[in-house]
Amino acid sequence: MMYYFLQYLKHLLSATNQHGIHSPFVYDYLTKCLYAKTKFKTSKCDKVVLKSIPYFAIKNIKIDAEDSRIDNKIQHEFKLKPSHKTPFDLIYLDHPTAHILSCYNGLVHNDSMIFIKNIHRNKNATNIWKTLKASEIITVSIDMFYCGALFFRKEQVKEHFKVRI
Repeated sequence: MMYYFLQYLKHLLSATNQHGIHSPFVYDYLTKCLYAKTKFKTSKCDKVVLKSIPYFAIKNIKIDAEDSRIDNKIQHEFKLKPSHKTPFDLIYLDHPTAHILSCYNGLVHNDSMIFIKNIHRNKNATNIWKTLKASEIITVSIDMFYCGALFFRKEQVKEHFKVRI
């Protein structure tokens, strides 16, 4: 618990809002999507996913979650069911796993998003997050403390962002 609290304090000190973002892609994502008011009454992480679906016009979703809450919310709000059709637009994970990029290599496209909850749950999760964002196929990572998003945008310079949500 102490580790989580210290990570949260470090995140607060180093994270920014849209004013510290110099990437047009991430700036628009923050201002037009994540910081937009919403009707969703749920956790911060679930709001990120639910807001991202219409923003990125997501159709093909892969959900790797231990409980079906997020799956039910997505089906209720958007009538979208997890798909086996690739490439995936969104891959949702409950927690970071070191092999995720090799598992889904070739099953994503340039505009795909990997969403991962609990990226700072413990030291191992934080280390896996650092490894994932350092991968050469990931060009944009957004650390929101409670969760993180990874993108494959080939047209963008590799950048990592820490933001407050």
